[in-house]
Amino acid sequence: MTRIIEILKNTLVLKKQVLEQELEDAINSNGGSVEERVNIGIEILENISKTTQSEDTLNSYINNNNNNTK
Repeated sequence: MTRIIEILKNTLVLKKQVLEQELEDAINSNGGSVEERVNIGIEILENISKTTQSEDTLNSYINNNNNNTK
């Protein structure tokens, strides 16, 4: 696997961990109204979902590329 693919994988993992921490902070926050916190939580969840989809897409690319080189 090339170095750039490893960097992509690690970047996506890190991004997802940061988003998960932001979600935890938003859930446990006492600042802002409930509606604001819910909206922030939904936005973060959407970003987590996009990141997860990107991870899945990258893994699919890696698998397809490995199968084509055999």
